[in-house]
Amino acid sequence: MSEHEITYLTDVALLTVVVQVGRAEDILKAAREIGAVTGAIGFRANGVGARERLGVLGVAVEAEREVLSILVATDQADAVMDHLYRGGGLDTPGAGYIYVTSLEKVAAYIPKSMRERLDAS
Repeated sequence: MSEHEITYLTDVALLTVVVQVGRAEDILKAAREIGAVTGAIGFRANGVGARERLGVLGVAVEAEREVLSILVATDQADAVMDHLYRGGGLDTPGAGYIYVTSLEKVAAYIPKSMRERLDAS
């Protein structure tokens, strides 16, 4: 069994950004600019919407999207969301969308040396 302590973070929000394939790098660049990327998870997903039903003869067209999940401090979520929205070009039709989910608790391992530095500041 590990002797490492689990650190529970309680003031955390999850930003989820859904964009067209190839646009995730714009979002990550905007996140880096504002200092929000300590770790982002990205994956591809398929979705269905009104646009996808407009394929040839009404046959659904596969709609692949990129999804990014970024953890941020709750008190910074609005500022980061605004920056990602504008910096990632989500203010244009069909570019994608972003939403915030409040998280009750996040468990993470933080090394003792880093915890001591954080406690000292």
